[in-house]
Amino acid sequence: MLSALSGAAAAADSATGADKAGPDISEWKCESCKFVEGTSGSVNVGAGHVSDSSAKFGDYTGLDRKGGYFIGDADVRSRGKDGAYWNLDASNIGLDGRSLNAEGGQQGKYKLLLKYDQIPHFLTDNSQTPFSGNGGTTLTLPAGFPAGTTGLMPLAGTLQPVDIGTQRKRMGLGGSWLAMAGWEYAVNYRHETRDGNKRTSGSFFANAANLVEPISYDTDQVDASVSYLGRRWQAKLAYYGSTFRNANDSLTWQNPFTPLAGAGFGQLALPPDNQFHQVLASAGFQLSDRTRATADIAMGRMSQNESFLASTQNPFLAPGPLPGTSLNGRADTLNANLKLNSAVTDKLRLIAAYVHNDRDNRTSQAAYPSVATDMFLGLPRTNLPYSFKQEKWNLSAELKATAKTRAAIGYDNDTQKRTFLEADKTQDQTLWGKVSTGFMDKIDLSFRYAHGERRNSGYQPVPGIAPPENPLLRKYYMANRTRDSGGLRADFAVRENVNIGLGVESSKDQYTDSAIGLTGGSDFNVNGDVSVAITPQTSLHLFANREVIKSKQAGSQAFATPDWTGENRDTVDSFGFGVRHAAIKDKLDIGADYTMSRTEGEIKVLTGVGEPGFPNLSTTLDSLKLYASYRVKENLYVNAGYWYERYDSKNWALDGVGPGTIPNFLAFGDQPPRYKVNVVRVSMKYKF
Repeated sequence: MLSALSGAAAAADSATGADKAGPDISEWKCESCKFVEGTSGSVNVGAGHVSDSSAKFGDYTGLDRKGGYFIGDADVRSRGKDGAYWNLDASNIGLDGRSLNAEGGQQGKYKLLLKYDQIPHFLTDNSQTPFSGNGGTTLTLPAGFPAGTTGLMPLAGTLQPVDIGTQRKRMGLGGSWLAMAGWEYAVNYRHETRDGNKRTSGSFFANAANLVEPISYDTDQVDASVSYLGRRWQAKLAYYGSTFRNANDSLTWQNPFTPLAGAGFGQLALPPDNQFHQVLASAGFQLSDRTRATADIAMGRMSQNESFLASTQNPFLAPGPLPGTSLNGRADTLNANLKLNSAVTDKLRLIAAYVHNDRDNRTSQAAYPSVATDMFLGLPRTNLPYSFKQEKWNLSAELKATAKTRAAIGYDNDTQKRTFLEADKTQDQTLWGKVSTGFMDKIDLSFRYAHGERRNSGYQPVPGIAPPENPLLRKYYMANRTRDSGGLRADFAVRENVNIGLGVESSKDQYTDSAIGLTGGSDFNVNGDVSVAITPQTSLHLFANREVIKSKQAGSQAFATPDWTGENRDTVDSFGFGVRHAAIKDKLDIGADYTMSRTEGEIKVLTGVGEPGFPNLSTTLDSLKLYASYRVKENLYVNAGYWYERYDSKNWALDGVGPGTIPNFLAFGDQPPRYKVNVVRVSMKYKF
């Protein structure tokens, strides 16, 4: 097969004139290129201290625990005479967010890769629960449970802290080989584990409880490819495969409330094992010096066939047999892209693009017995294997009117067809344009505007869904919509050392045909930035931004015409500045960065009876970083840093809500995150 591919590619290049003899470059030399042989790099070692523990502050960084930590970073490069090389990058070795990347090989022949990453994701560190077995698949309760309400439960003596979060570990191996002129083979493999836990909930009719869901995932990914790079032809054939395995198939928990109808235990299904395989082919061809065409197509298959769980844990219910032992779920995918890009003249460029996405759900339909919260039997329900087909067209023209003025116009068409949903077809059409220009090398202006309209083929409730939907409801992603958006940006070179930028962006959505559901929304953003070179040794930059997001919706409690409306308004304000100063030339550099963010969320629900509104949601963030770097000698530096961060948030759904505050809901008692943390770092960096 390889010989056939090689012959085909060579023939294609030959047919387009690529086999013509080019200039002899064997004696060419690069007078300005600097090739350094040997080993060079840097190692940074030191210590840091975190003043307080906070899951929110340490999320993704690993700085979640109070106390000291090791600072370890390295950056090493090695080059040999024959093109052999290797690179090593290591960062945050002393933290849970550490990473290591190694690469080596011989330039122009082969390359080997090794990667390792850890990614901590901390959600909360103030959760409490009376359940035992957290982190496992069975949650039980101590003596004193169950009880009629949370107020009657012995929470004072049974609550125990539990941290909610996960740790990802990724190991990757890969390599590529240049077998012959223009041909490259590559194989990459990545194994990822994700361990920890996350929040979930379980209910028995009107009673519910927060639960700890165990996380023990393994994911393996492989991609292999062969590619050809010719003078006018480029082609690639690739395979991608992914398998996901969950060590736990279910979570069983004891009912903390007095059981009704025999519902003493409940069970939740956890994510099932599954896999995905895809074959991809892509090609690019330079039709002429001014015109290029590219295309790619990918065919894939998703599948999962885990065994079904029992319909209920309630021994007093007899829901009837399942239609099989497993789902035997399968979905086939087809993705294709075509693009033609042509510089018709030196000033005019035309671009046409087509995208096709197809998800064909081949899972069989069957009637399944239904059980409501392990207490009541319902009518059998049939699964709905959703499928969709999307086709997108994009046409645009770019004009270079003058050396400083450019303009572009375009038309986008997005058509989607769906099965087992309320709208069989939607079509979204958008016309857009943008222009940019400059004046006297001092001012740059840009403006863009777009108008789009989405229309559906008709909206009707899906048969078989229970309870039925209100026929006046329109889901926002299938509803008829009109969208207008625009933006203006101005950049001023006030002086040689002073630059100012100002921008404003706005968008507005209208759902005029939606009686119930989302009826409107808008987004407004204004921003500015300033950069100043105060002296050759000192520079300053500032930025500020305000964004206001609004939405409106309507609903019906009576399952009829709208009898209430809701309005959301989110405001985000941010400001920051940074300063850099060379205190002692070539010896001491110092600097500071400050960031401030304020957000506020307003929620109004209007029913016409004058009820009080919800309290506002809010967050505040202040972050200050100071740093200094002192060069002891040519290759030795002492670095010091200080980081102060304060975060506060208010959330009426969590503030003051303890595990037993709500009579029929056993909560974790999570409080909105708040912290004040100081981090001090001192390290020594050695260059060689």
